Amino acid sequence: MINRTLIRIRVLQELFAYYHNPGKQLAEAEAQLAISNERTHDLYLYLLTLIPALTRLHRARLERRRNKLLRTAEDLNPNMRLACNRLAEAIDSSSLLREFVRVRGLVWTDEEMLLTTLLDEILESDLYQEYCATAPDTFTADAKFWVQAFAGYTLKNAELDDYLESVSLYWDNPLAVTEKIEVEDKIDIEEVDRVVAELEGTEYYHAVRLTTSPVEIEKEFVLKSMRKAKPEIPFDEVIIPAYKDEEDTTLAVELLRATIIHGAEYKEIITRNLKNWDMDRVTSVDMIILQMALAELLSFPSIPTMVTLNEYIELAKIYSTAESGVFVNGVLDSALHALRRENRIMKL
Repeated sequence: MINRTLIRIRVLQELFAYYHNPGKQLAEAEAQLAISNERTHDLYLYLLTLIPALTRLHRARLERRRNKLLRTAEDLNPNMRLACNRLAEAIDSSSLLREFVRVRGLVWTDEEMLLTTLLDEILESDLYQEYCATAPDTFTADAKFWVQAFAGYTLKNAELDDYLESVSLYWDNPLAVTEKIEVEDKIDIEEVDRVVAELEGTEYYHAVRLTTSPVEIEKEFVLKSMRKAKPEIPFDEVIIPAYKDEEDTTLAVELLRATIIHGAEYKEIITRNLKNWDMDRVTSVDMIILQMALAELLSFPSIPTMVTLNEYIELAKIYSTAESGVFVNGVLDSALHALRRENRIMKL
């Protein structure tokens, strides 16, 4: 699902790319934004299909052991709880997920080494032993096992994160970490990686672990869908659509468009509301965040002002400097009061 937090993150990323690539057209930026949102929802669906893939691998293992020449009693009569897990069967029967696989061609079958690593991690856990030994033989217990296995092991696995990043550039930031550096002079975008490497380990380098990166947000939606699964309803009915409603469907492109088209106007508003701050000292990320916030305040009457302020202050804390949260808060608070005096913002 593409929630509003994700929408704002993707728009921020696309605006940063737009302003740092002279000559890039608005239509190109809009198309790129649409693709990034679509691929983000793909990640949610792809991760759901991982459960049947791991279950099939487990069944295949048990079958190989049953058919080998020298068999133990356990080989002949294995514990079939995980092989017959009801949640895995429900997910595997989803027509929506089957159509997703057909259209996107995203399958796990070619990743046996990764699947083996993920499955072994689960089978070696105390969680698995308890599930086989004491869990009730019910759909609820089967679903609870996979929720706990995914939350505790699979979705935290570094090899899975590395693999996802290799599949799609939109499934980036695999460890949910944002790197920040403090420099006196603005550096070219081509030099960022080199400067980050030089400053790592110094007081001018900071790594912030995120829970609001696109990848982490989609992982949470996967867990949410698993928790909502019930034996009496098809799994298709708990799969979360890409957007909550029609308004969210168009929010991303409208926010991007408003920020770019009215950028000069928003910069003037920002300049008028800077307090004890030189415009030249405003980072490019802070400027984009402030322009986005003004676009949302002025162009989206259904979004409460406090929601907008809180969201963009949080974005500044995560994606900009250590002082940016306080700075963005101050500028937006001043701008909001001024725009209300001018009757340009009437909403609460």
